Amino acid sequence: MVNVRPWAAAFAVAATYAYFLIFAEFALIELARGGGLDGAALRTLMGVLALGGLAGSGAAAWRFRAETVGRALAAGLAVCAVAAALAAGWGGPMLSLAALLTGAGLGWLTVTLAAGLRGLIGEKRLGLWIGVGTGLGYAACNLPWVFQATPAGQAWFAATAAAAGAVLVWRWRGAAVTPVRGSDFSRRGVAVWVGLLLVLVWLDSSAFYVIQHVATLREPTWGAGGSLWLNAAVHLLAAVAAGWAIDRGWMPRVLPVAFALLWLACWRLGHGLFAGTVVLYATAVSLYSTVLVAYPARSGRPAVATAVYALAGWLGSALGVGMVQDLHRIPAWFLTASAAVFLLGWLWQNRTAGWLGVIAVLVALAPTNGFATEADEIVLGREVYIAEGCIHCHSQYIRPGTADETRWGPAAPLPEALAGDPPLLGNRRQGPDLANVGLRRSPEWNRLHLIEPTRLAPGSRMPAYAHLFREGDERGNALVAYLATLGADRAEAAAVTQAAWRPQPAELRPATKQGRLFAQLCAACHGPTGRGDGPLAAELASPPPDFTAGWRRLNPADPEFGEKLARLIKFGLPGTAMAGHETLANRDVLSLAAYVQTLHSGSRP
Repeated sequence: MVNVRPWAAAFAVAATYAYFLIFAEFALIELARGGGLDGAALRTLMGVLALGGLAGSGAAAWRFRAETVGRALAAGLAVCAVAAALAAGWGGPMLSLAALLTGAGLGWLTVTLAAGLRGLIGEKRLGLWIGVGTGLGYAACNLPWVFQATPAGQAWFAATAAAAGAVLVWRWRGAAVTPVRGSDFSRRGVAVWVGLLLVLVWLDSSAFYVIQHVATLREPTWGAGGSLWLNAAVHLLAAVAAGWAIDRGWMPRVLPVAFALLWLACWRLGHGLFAGTVVLYATAVSLYSTVLVAYPARSGRPAVATAVYALAGWLGSALGVGMVQDLHRIPAWFLTASAAVFLLGWLWQNRTAGWLGVIAVLVALAPTNGFATEADEIVLGREVYIAEGCIHCHSQYIRPGTADETRWGPAAPLPEALAGDPPLLGNRRQGPDLANVGLRRSPEWNRLHLIEPTRLAPGSRMPAYAHLFREGDERGNALVAYLATLGADRAEAAAVTQAAWRPQPAELRPATKQGRLFAQLCAACHGPTGRGDGPLAAELASPPPDFTAGWRRLNPADPEFGEKLARLIKFGLPGTAMAGHETLANRDVLSLAAYVQTLHSGSRP
């Protein structure tokens, strides 16, 4: 019994995709990061999300009934709406529960929707309507007023979309369908298709996270409203085209084309080539995302949908984000390995499906000649460091037994310092020593500082090196990669040095001087009143905290609170954009700490 209009089914697909994209994969993570979760804590939250997704997927397959599919869909959408509302309205205290509900609701929803679509709208133009829904979901998320909203605003948007979907679907009744047979839906066929989709989701999740959290990639791709409108249009057109092709039996050919375009887009982004890359990326994502729904929907079997979403969907997303969360780049080895795995898997499953996919993959792999590995990039970065004359102002040698070790970190043994070819000890210091800069400054901070130093360090005499980051020029990213290696093997010794620092009591600066210090050194990121709204805040992967909302990392009741706050200002937070102020005198460090406390309390000195 088919009683659902195709446009309504397309809306359900669109609402599901929009919720996943703008909230589960984006706003939820940003709300967590904005609440102070990072590193292991953020990974734990993502693990809760993935476990909820796996549990929800399995439960949906077990409980699936065609005649009650509407109520099951409404339940999944309602749970998703509640999860987004909890995250948006209550934030930190509810994030773990919101993550669990999000995973469980989405897991249940995606399996139920894919397994029931054929019984809801029939065989005719199934692929096309799935493509329409997929394209609309992606297009909605790329609307500037949605994509550029605050994480809380995006969460409310997702909650609204899910709630509207629940109202639409709750009275639907589906018809039982005969499972499709054939090589694509045999045990081996399902295993290969799930593996191919896993590679695509893994690569896509990695690329999205990197682009969103690296300012030099985000701005030229979807940092402006015009780019977002283009993305929305490309997503919609590509998804509809994919659905049209699927209805003609070309689904096995759509997938390798999607992989080829996605691989090429990732390769171009890694080499600083932005022109046209956003079109490649958006096209690839919509092509494979349409297949991600159409393949299990065509099968008519809940177990196939569970395998696709539990393994390719949840596992692929978790692996992708986890791989690049700290790297902020897609490793060269993964690009190579993903191409090899995908090509072998596709050829094994589709030996007689034609050569279109083979040609597309080979075209994508053509630029691998001379592809730079991470080690090659670091070597190039050192060459750039020498060629640009950085050594004339920055030494890479900390004098043992001097104040250098407190200011710049532990000294390296002299043989190690002399081992470079050429050694970069330096003999002048117009700028800070860089021997341990990889511990003191994050790659994000170094990138922004190289492009325009005075934005982060007002009054700096350092010239801008924005020319190294022009499209197609690999030197800027290579220099940032090289700087990240300096001191990387001395992290434990640096932590000991910082922990040993004790600020000696000193007469504080007058209140007006404290305000001027904050305005000069901190306001660019933290904003003039400490609300995290400085001119650079939008360019940072993790937004600065809003001081008026309370303490993110410190507890005022801690007996060592004042000392820890001063140490944070003195040395920064390794691995984040929060830089230290190693050259400040104790008096200025303590004065800044006193001023920051007044911002948290809401008063003014």
